[in-house]
Amino acid sequence: MISIQTTKCGFIHVYVQGNLDDRNGKTMIMTVHDVGTNYKSFVHFCNHLSMADVKAKSIFLHVCIPGQEDNAPDFVGDFPTLDQLGEDLVCVLDKLDVKTCIAFGEGAGANIICRFALINMRLESGVMSQGAWDYLAMHKFGSTEKREKQAYIEELKSSLNPKNLSKYLYSFSKRSDISSLIGTKLDNMDALLVTGARASHLHTVYTTHKSMNKRKTTLLVVDNVSDVMAEAPEKLARSLILLCKGCGVLSGVAIPGMERQRTLSSSMEEADRPRRFSLSQTTAPVFQ
Repeated sequence: MISIQTTKCGFIHVYVQGNLDDRNGKTMIMTVHDVGTNYKSFVHFCNHLSMADVKAKSIFLHVCIPGQEDNAPDFVGDFPTLDQLGEDLVCVLDKLDVKTCIAFGEGAGANIICRFALINMRLESGVMSQGAWDYLAMHKFGSTEKREKQAYIEELKSSLNPKNLSKYLYSFSKRSDISSLIGTKLDNMDALLVTGARASHLHTVYTTHKSMNKRKTTLLVVDNVSDVMAEAPEKLARSLILLCKGCGVLSGVAIPGMERQRTLSSSMEEADRPRRFSLSQTTAPVFQ
């Protein structure tokens, strides 16, 4: 874990997955996690089998939002806004001497990534009320009735500092609207929007997609899931690899599932090919 001093957000911790001393030919990918989790969600995703080839040819910079580390002490001072967090990602890249990268965010992290690219819930006194926990469950699963809700909340309570979590959640809830800027400011940027069909923010993703350049933007909606990263990592991995290939990186990385499709296709071609019968006086019949 690397601790980086930033201009507006104090110290930001970055977990590097890969070897920064061996970056030649590697693709740099910076991630920013959602509210109600931390960098470990991306580490878990990157360790999925479908991401093995990508991980071998990339270096991941997993940004941890201040105070969201496991068992972190109470955050002191004013918690940074999403704008400030987005602006200070530049400090992370400068410190690590990264000139270009793929930026990958989830939920609130994706909003921060957008702000980085663009250079009536109350959370008083840093207290996570039951309404705040319910909001997180809705944000995560799309419904507070999900049976995973309580287990998710208990896991958060055992790992994240509730006071710091409430501050990140409050900052997210008070975010300014950047939808009108995305269509104009990011018009020439390749982008991938991903959501689950059961996600609470599905409508927001559709609205965002409408304002973006359709020639440069891909929209992936995964059926029957809320959390795509956790519930459908293979589909997310395929889309991420395709995006990177479109950006001119990871060209040598195979797309998960495509090898099997090619094998099946070849087998079917072999089966459909007419068989030739050859007969001579000195040999037995040979089928090819």
